[in-house]
Amino acid sequence: MDKRVIELIDFPISTGKEGNVFRGKSREGFVAVKIYRINTITFRNISKYLQYDGLVKVKKDRRSVIYAWSKKEFTNLSRLHQAGVRVPKPIANEGNVIVMEYIGDEETPAPLLKDAKMDEPEEVFEDIVKNMSLMYNKANMVHADLSEYNILFHKEPVIIDVGQTIKAKNPMARGFLERDATNIARFFKKFFDVDKDKILKRILEGKT
Repeated sequence: MDKRVIELIDFPISTGKEGNVFRGKSREGFVAVKIYRINTITFRNISKYLQYDGLVKVKKDRRSVIYAWSKKEFTNLSRLHQAGVRVPKPIANEGNVIVMEYIGDEETPAPLLKDAKMDEPEEVFEDIVKNMSLMYNKANMVHADLSEYNILFHKEPVIIDVGQTIKAKNPMARGFLERDATNIARFFKKFFDVDKDKILKRILEGKT
């Protein structure tokens, strides 16, 4: 990765089986650097997701699959950001590395929604549903794995981990959208009464 994009890697934000996310520094300020593991990543379903959308041509070797997955996530981020969905702004992509906007303050990265303290959970819920609707109706995409584990909260919710996101025209998109709505309803039910069918209806009707 060009040093004009990343001057240094600061500290790890999150670690996982598929890859790690670090805070980095560029000339403009802090960035988030996502690095997919090539040797340890499990990609049983990755090729399936890649073929769903036809965004990238995939060879069969492990490195090519991981590079294609990284490119797909960057492409999805770009499309969602352009549609006004609140995701980290994409900056650069090379090989198994994605550089994007850092979410958080100078001392601390933004927490996941599951760990966040919310003064007005209903407002946060409405904001998430609005972004789900934008994703579906303007970007024509479905997250396909949305939950409190892949939404950051820094004054407002920010959707992350969009590698598996698929096009709304995909035959499986409706099922994934229903699952996303179910996950969001389940999480917010601890704060107030939520109907996942109403979430789904609002999104399908294009209402925010």
